[in-house]
Amino acid sequence: MVLNTNELFDAIAILTQEQNMRVTVKQSAKGALICGASCFVGGLVAGPVGMAVGGTVGGISAWKMSQGQFKPVSEIIRNDLTARQKEKLMEHIMASVRDLDVTDAAILLPMLMGSASIQQAVLSSVVTFVGKELNLQMVN
Repeated sequence: MVLNTNELFDAIAILTQEQNMRVTVKQSAKGALICGASCFVGGLVAGPVGMAVGGTVGGISAWKMSQGQFKPVSEIIRNDLTARQKEKLMEHIMASVRDLDVTDAAILLPMLMGSASIQQAVLSSVVTFVGKELNLQMVN
């Protein structure tokens, strides 16, 4: 039986979705900087009340700016990877499960659905791939 790699990637995408794995598309540090800066300015202008108001305004501004800046890993796996990136992800996954006696990608799909250790190994390799190959940061 020939393995449909799209089925395997769909299964991996489902696993990442169940784990609520997301990545930052842009730096979250900007939001923290905006929130802290407005709290600081508010404190300078109006003391403790200004800090509260500045922190609130900064928090709302950071929230507004960060909308759409986080993306589910499942969406990246399903829609954003090039053929070469999918190939590299498959190499990462197969390397991570070799120690678990999975030698063929066709065997991986049924085992993935039933084995927590294989699921963990696959998720771990997805996290590594996303960080090293795609240069994206995971969000907990």
